[in-house]
Amino acid sequence: MENTIDRSPEETSLLVVSDSHVGSLLAADIDSVRTHLITDSSTVALQTPDNVRKTVGNVTSAEILGAGAGATAAVVALQRDRQALLVAQLLRTRFEIDELLISVNDPQRREAFEDIATTIVCVSTCLSTELGDAVKQTLSEPRSHS
Repeated sequence: MENTIDRSPEETSLLVVSDSHVGSLLAADIDSVRTHLITDSSTVALQTPDNVRKTVGNVTSAEILGAGAGATAAVVALQRDRQALLVAQLLRTRFEIDELLISVNDPQRREAFEDIATTIVCVSTCLSTELGDAVKQTLSEPRSHS
């Protein structure tokens, strides 16, 4: 599935650029709009529902990203913040996508995205909160010793 570009004329409302299962899960959850997933992982693409358009290739390539041109909004959820910054800049400047939602892994890099993204979600903060809630729940439950 390497470098498969879906250039069907169907207009995309949401573009998801991701190199992990976060992208396929998000694309699967957002079924109220036409979604296009761009990923560099054929495994991620294969786990994405059939109703989601998919392009597999280098996510930093302008040619690959061009498959999602015309999208109303884009989500950039990559494992490397530097790569996410490059992709966000390309989507904003070359493809004029104004609504950019970006996941940032390192909270110290959040500032680098503030002039580009309309929404920034810190993955570390979300995961820490979720895990913290699970730990509190686990510790508050009484143990039974049989």
